[in-house]
Amino acid sequence: MSIKSKSNRAIGVEDFMSKRFVTLNFDGVWRNTLGEPEANFRMLVYGHPGNGKTEFCMQFAKYLCSFDKKVYFNSFEQGISKSLQTCLERNAMREVKGKIIFGNKENLEEMANRLSNRNSPHFVFIDSRDYMNLTKEQYISLVERFPHKSFIIICWEDAKKPKGTHAKAIEYMADIKVHVKRFKAYPRSRFEGNQVYTIWDKPTNTEAPAKEEAPNLFTPQPQ
Repeated sequence: MSIKSKSNRAIGVEDFMSKRFVTLNFDGVWRNTLGEPEANFRMLVYGHPGNGKTEFCMQFAKYLCSFDKKVYFNSFEQGISKSLQTCLERNAMREVKGKIIFGNKENLEEMANRLSNRNSPHFVFIDSRDYMNLTKEQYISLVERFPHKSFIIICWEDAKKPKGTHAKAIEYMADIKVHVKRFKAYPRSRFEGNQVYTIWDKPTNTEAPAKEEAPNLFTPQPQ
């Protein structure tokens, strides 16, 4: 994101270095992973199904609730479902009740209307870009309309990259990229950090199966 003065003119080194930015003072494992992001960061999380994308984002959403700002998780892929309820239970989300709300497959217009309201959520999760069919142009419009909010977009993977033209374009525009694989998150953050985050600490032989393997139908796994 380019930085300009209020008059929209280019600025010199001294003016640039004297600027102050609003940041989120992450601590512990989250600082090690994502650094100290600006308060309006953009983030893309991608990976194959069943490897922990939703689980990672739920854990991150819970942590963001500690910053005295509301969190909105638009569950476009799973909706208000038993599987998502189980994810909430697993991550003890009752501890942050009143600080996070869940959208039930809200489309772009419905989501934008919600974010336009007074005291609307600051942190916005979209799960997923693929189910919502969010385009590059719609994403740009969204962040330009709400420049002070943070957006976390979840998408599918193809050959170790976000799947599809629009997802790849959003990746280029994101401040933080997180590749999720076998319940570990591998970050690339402009705000430093960049240590691997363990989403679900299980022995290797009981991790979620690779994409081409049949899922274990008897043991509930994080999404």
